[in-house]
Amino acid sequence: MRAIHTLPLVAAILLAACGSNDDTKGEGLSPEQVADEAGDLVTPRPGQYKTTLELLEFDAPGMPDSAKQQMQQVFAGGLAQGNTFCMTEEDAAKNGPEQMVKNLAESDCEVKKFNVSGNEVVAEMQCAGQGGTTNSVKMQGEMTAESSTMTMDMNQELPNVGAVNMKMRVNSNRIGECA
Repeated sequence: MRAIHTLPLVAAILLAACGSNDDTKGEGLSPEQVADEAGDLVTPRPGQYKTTLELLEFDAPGMPDSAKQQMQQVFAGGLAQGNTFCMTEEDAAKNGPEQMVKNLAESDCEVKKFNVSGNEVVAEMQCAGQGGTTNSVKMQGEMTAESSTMTMDMNQELPNVGAVNMKMRVNSNRIGECA
């Protein structure tokens, strides 16, 4: 997995959870409103970064224990150990806030809340899932030019499983110049 910066990474994770149902559209913020707010986000500084994902909570009462253990192992393995990547100046320019907003606008997610205040970001989205389900996602964190921490809380209904809640933290830190 090659990440560019935490917020675009988080957006990609969220978009992957979205399906292809437009029923959630119409009540949230417009792409222009999100773009206006996203304009205050800091642009990451090019360099070598390390990104880690930490599973904070995972609750799926209808899921078999073996499947829950597999999910926890995935996070305890490579995702928790981290992934390093080089972000070039070109990457920083093309994968910044504008690209994130474009990705959100093209998704089946409705942005209910998107606020940037200084280095802090708070967002809330509702995404159409497969089979007519609705997934809700809340994010809160902070970004600087060389690091970011984002906590995501996702709730969704899965067929044959029921309600699933997953909370994770995504950390990204600049660790030096690209090799």
